[in-house]
Amino acid sequence: MSDRDALVAAIATPERAVRDISGLIGDRVAFGPVAAGPGGMASATAVGVVGKLRGRQVDHARTEVHVPVQLDVTVDIGARAVPVDARMTVRIGLEACLAPDADHVVVEVDEIGPGDIALETKTSGIGGVLVRRLGNLDAEIRHHVIGYVTEILDSPEARDLRRIDLDEASDIA
Repeated sequence: MSDRDALVAAIATPERAVRDISGLIGDRVAFGPVAAGPGGMASATAVGVVGKLRGRQVDHARTEVHVPVQLDVTVDIGARAVPVDARMTVRIGLEACLAPDADHVVVEVDEIGPGDIALETKTSGIGGVLVRRLGNLDAEIRHHVIGYVTEILDSPEARDLRRIDLDEASDIA
């Protein structure tokens, strides 16, 4: 491993990534109402609790952060409110590199796609059958979660955290 690689690995740690992403996401998530189903015939709202984030070093420059979320979704179809229990883990991939002028590390965030979200959903009763038949429930949830997480990771605060000055990093690395 080169000195540059060792420096990046020492600064862009999984612990730092977990701390920063946890600070951005917080311990609760919420979105909606959003249009759902074919032609937007339903609407959905969601509130959830974020579990303990886990980070792992993939190699000297790549880190993954896994964000577990227990999400309570309500799908409104006409006068019927259908509860959906969703348990998921969102994988956020990060890659760090030393900037060309070598005075800071830049952390790039992978684009989040459907394959980055492990999801289990449970519905019950006739309303649950209706929600599953009207549209691809899991795909709808993934779509909205991707938008929610992407918005957070594209925020000015997140962009600031992705630039790590070497002077600052030497104090905490």
